[in-house]
Amino acid sequence: MSLRLRLALFYTGQLVVALLLFSFLMYGVLRWNYIREVDASLYSVAWRVAESMQRYWRIPSLKGLADRSTFILVRTDELVIAQSTDFGTFPVPAEAMAGRATYTTERDVNGEPYRLYTLPVYVNGEPVFWVQVAQPLQLLERVLTTLRPILGAGIAGFALLTGAAAWWLAGRAIAPVQRVASAAESVGQSADLSLRVPYQGPQDEVGRLVHTFNGMLDQLQELYARLATAVDAQKRFVADASHELRTPLTIIRGNIDYLERAGTLDPEALADMKAEAARMSELLEELLAMARADAGQTPELEPLALGPLVRDVCRRAGALPHQVDFVVELPPALDRIMVLGHAEWLRRALLILLDNAFKYTPSGSVTVRAGRQGEGVVLQVIDTGPGIPPEDLPRVFDRFFRGDPARSRGGSGLGLAIASWVAGLHGGRLTAESKVGEGSTFSLWLPVYRPAAGGTNS
Repeated sequence: MSLRLRLALFYTGQLVVALLLFSFLMYGVLRWNYIREVDASLYSVAWRVAESMQRYWRIPSLKGLADRSTFILVRTDELVIAQSTDFGTFPVPAEAMAGRATYTTERDVNGEPYRLYTLPVYVNGEPVFWVQVAQPLQLLERVLTTLRPILGAGIAGFALLTGAAAWWLAGRAIAPVQRVASAAESVGQSADLSLRVPYQGPQDEVGRLVHTFNGMLDQLQELYARLATAVDAQKRFVADASHELRTPLTIIRGNIDYLERAGTLDPEALADMKAEAARMSELLEELLAMARADAGQTPELEPLALGPLVRDVCRRAGALPHQVDFVVELPPALDRIMVLGHAEWLRRALLILLDNAFKYTPSGSVTVRAGRQGEGVVLQVIDTGPGIPPEDLPRVFDRFFRGDPARSRGGSGLGLAIASWVAGLHGGRLTAESKVGEGSTFSLWLPVYRPAAGGTNS
């Protein structure tokens, strides 16, 4: 059974129950009110007869005490003493015989209903006479008999109208839900996460359902796109890593074959093997760092004095191969700045930036600067190299990305990706600015550590 049919039946059933209760109540109230009016009339007539008998010790003229539809009878236990008209007699109820006035509903010899009031009249403390007053109930019976089919037909008609209206309203109410279900089926069958449920109605429960469903599809689409990008990046990662590892292995194997054929130790071949082994070792370290980043591994961070760390990195970088001037511009205030970080990873990120600057700057200078910026400190590595083309600048932090051949002088293409990951690990960011023909600037921003703020990064 569909939800629409269940809703229509539920609403129709509720109305039918309400109409039945109303009909029974109206039917009962109508009958009760009519009987109450009849009982009041019977009571008034009976007591006027009884009072006249007790006051004047005679029976008054019964015909003048009531209308033609009211029948009055005065009797003893066995005899009828007087009556307003010859309509027959009714037995004295047991309660009236016991001395209590009582109302009863009786039927005459023809089966017609009457409402009867029997009032005992006392003589010397004992009930001796009984006044019986009766009115026919044929009119009430005819009215109720006519009313029953009218109420039944009315209930049936209202039930049909309500059922049709409930079916229509239920259809309108669940139409958005059906569209959601259809969209879900379409998404499941076509795997097209760009599908959405159109909805222009109010933001009620159904509106919130449609909004939530569309929002869920937005999140799924975004997640799927990110997942597809990650899978593509992983494929490129594996392919590039295989290519990068194949080259030094090929060189090492070729030199080993040469040494086997020559039977001697060629210093040049050994130097090539040593250089390629070192290159492969560096690549493996970088691959391991990227694997740790992908696995979500984070080293434990601790408060560090940034000035001594940067000066130590600059001292080490001076030993790197370079043919340009190396300028270090670090203010004394840098020694008082603390960051929450991992010393080894910060050293590695800075060395990557300096090594890249030296490799890609054939002439001019490489400058290291530092200064406050907002709630943090920024470390800049500025070179006067050929610069990075604007179309390549957004991708310089991608893994294995090497754009312009002028900037592709060895290396694995993982250095800047590792440096960017290190910046994010410390709650900072790494950005690049460049102008072709003028040089590039890489800026590492780190938040300043304030112990008074609870021992966390600003």
